[in-house]
Amino acid sequence: MESIFEKRLTVTPDYCDASGALSPLAAFTIFQGIAAQHAEVLGVGSSAMAKKGEFWLTVHTRVDLFERAYLMDELTVRTWAEACSERDVRTYRSYTLSRGEAVIARGKTEWAILGPEQKIIRFGDSGFPKDYPFPAETAIPEKLQRFHEKFEDADLFSHYAVRPTDIDLGHHMNNVAYVRRAQEAAPGLFRGLEVVYDRECFRGALLTLEHAADADAQYVRGVLESGEESFRMRFFGAEAAQ
Repeated sequence: MESIFEKRLTVTPDYCDASGALSPLAAFTIFQGIAAQHAEVLGVGSSAMAKKGEFWLTVHTRVDLFERAYLMDELTVRTWAEACSERDVRTYRSYTLSRGEAVIARGKTEWAILGPEQKIIRFGDSGFPKDYPFPAETAIPEKLQRFHEKFEDADLFSHYAVRPTDIDLGHHMNNVAYVRRAQEAAPGLFRGLEVVYDRECFRGALLTLEHAADADAQYVRGVLESGEESFRMRFFGAEAAQ
């Protein structure tokens, strides 16, 4: 069993922004995809988990983009589960995206496992292979940020009703769909993004999107009709339009 899962991919038009370059959203999408593929290889993909009444939860993800990749570039994407103890209820997964020998993007996801009784279960109680050789490395050594305080003076951007096309096989809003909605509220090009998922959104839910900014980043959050936060996002590393 290999500790690091990797595959080659080509930057096709669906991964490009208006400048013809790979965007942080595209890197986020690529990382989500390879995580799902690695889980399948390890025998803990969505279908296998569902049979036991378990479900993967993405809690928090960050993506840093160092260099732009362009249309038809050949890239290598890698992912691995970070070391944890069997008692942990939240663990991490790392990602890198490379062009040749150069790492052009990195990512990190905090995740948990929802059990049959709709409660978070310990990692050791899941079906994750006991003999998985955890690598010692991490793609992003820095602590992930929560940035609750950034929304104290947030402005209303828009309201959004969750559509059927936003829903995935977990019957809630897909992780990428949250990012797409938030990106509409944060104009400009960025080198990185970070998203915290607080509460699920289901079909027909009404989200209020709020926007705030400081010298370092732009922030977007989605608030449910109950007044509870559904998600929070940070877009950082602004760059000039091309």
